[in-house]
Amino acid sequence: MQAADLIALETPEGHRAQLSLWGGQVLSWAHAVHGEQLYCSPLRQPGQATRGGVPVCFPQFASRGPLAKHGFARTSMWQLEHRSCEGGVARARLGLLSSDETRALWPHGFALTLDVTLSPASLTLTLSVENTGREPWPFTAALHTYVQLADVARASLHGLEGLTYEDACRGNDVATERHAHLSIDGEVDRVYRDAPARLLLQRPGQRSLEVHQSGFADTVVWNPGPAKAAALADLPDTDWQHMLCIEAAQVAHPVILAPGTQWLGQQRLALIEP
Repeated sequence: MQAADLIALETPEGHRAQLSLWGGQVLSWAHAVHGEQLYCSPLRQPGQATRGGVPVCFPQFASRGPLAKHGFARTSMWQLEHRSCEGGVARARLGLLSSDETRALWPHGFALTLDVTLSPASLTLTLSVENTGREPWPFTAALHTYVQLADVARASLHGLEGLTYEDACRGNDVATERHAHLSIDGEVDRVYRDAPARLLLQRPGQRSLEVHQSGFADTVVWNPGPAKAAALADLPDTDWQHMLCIEAAQVAHPVILAPGTQWLGQQRLALIEP
């Protein structure tokens, strides 16, 4: 990633976001008063996906298919299609088109866009997937959002009670969430099916965060915990304590996209004032 690949958004009130054309990725969302809201690892490996911010997973989530983990969108060079700031709201649109390089990995025609909207107290990301080919094709996708935390052990995620989830830490066993809120004290890697439109992340010492999603059917909750963090070359050993991934995802049931049609998925992060 080069400095020329970075795109800055800023509102008149001083709220900021930084985007990278490498991976089509939001790297930072900083509120003018409450500071940085996304986690991004300081350890980056050239040519590899950046761990943090909001990576775009497409056309495959995780290792659920023949492609490299999480697909190729997060390791492709995107283009800046539009940038503006009007009425106190800053916007940018990034795009990725199928090419000879992507067809060598996945033989389908597509057009991706990521619309980023920076408002006074929220960040909204809208992923658009269009089939530009002549045959239908399946895909899975996610906005792999890393939320910054002062202490993950003190945070709690509300809104998942009663949902069915796949637990990757237990061989993808299927279970039902029995707790009114989810607390993190170690590794967690779950796909919650048929997720609600709104979750609430309470963060003592920080503003609570509402996590809204539409279009995406599932929510993934991930934290590597201490053992896995120590094995990840691009994550400081103790930084698992300062992050939680809350991902808007389409995982359990792949989308079958017909030629000439478009799919939209959105995630909105909103700070709650006391």
